Amino acid sequence: MLAVPAFLFLFNFTALQATTASLAVVAASAAFGAVPRFQLGQVRTRPAVLFWVLGLAGTFAGTRIAPVIPEAALIAGFSLVLVGAAIAMWRKGSRPEPEGIKSSSWWLILFVASVIGLLTGVFGVGGGFLIVPALVLVFGFPFGVAAGTSLVIVALNSLTALMFRADTWHDIEWQVPLIVIVGGLVGSVVASRANLTISQRLLERAFAGLLVLLASWMVIEATVLRGQ
Repeated sequence: MLAVPAFLFLFNFTALQATTASLAVVAASAAFGAVPRFQLGQVRTRPAVLFWVLGLAGTFAGTRIAPVIPEAALIAGFSLVLVGAAIAMWRKGSRPEPEGIKSSSWWLILFVASVIGLLTGVFGVGGGFLIVPALVLVFGFPFGVAAGTSLVIVALNSLTALMFRADTWHDIEWQVPLIVIVGGLVGSVVASRANLTISQRLLERAFAGLLVLLASWMVIEATVLRGQ
């Protein structure tokens, strides 16, 4: 969620370049984050692969659609995704985690997988805020397992979308996303070992507020400031 705005405003990438570079960052971050989840037994490989396969068509479609979307529209769409993620995180931080109840609605997993694939292909985001509740509902996973499994799905989706976007690679200064990837991995290690006294709910709400602020700024910058 933060990679695309960083590439846009800190490194002056175009929207298409930013969403493509973001895929590399998201894939690496999710894969790195999945390692300890594997060690804790919080990853279900078969459902992850199933979810990825069901979303392949959406991922491919998204990567083909992205280059023909006007830059302002792409930024506006990404801003809506940020707001959606913020709402999901705020709601999660506002109520206790529900018990995982398995549903027979397999059409839901197909729909969500396709939507996530589309979002990943177009906007370069992982979409974990939609994957986790879908895994809880359809497979009955507890949240820890759903979160761990979602990281594998995000990594697979992002890597696939990056491959589908191979025709745009030559436009990107790859040293920039590589530095972001290394910095992000180092930061995640440091943060994971820090003894934070801030509550999880407060962190979730603060991050949700940050996403809304970012979305607002992106819309203002694309529609108002650039027109001056």
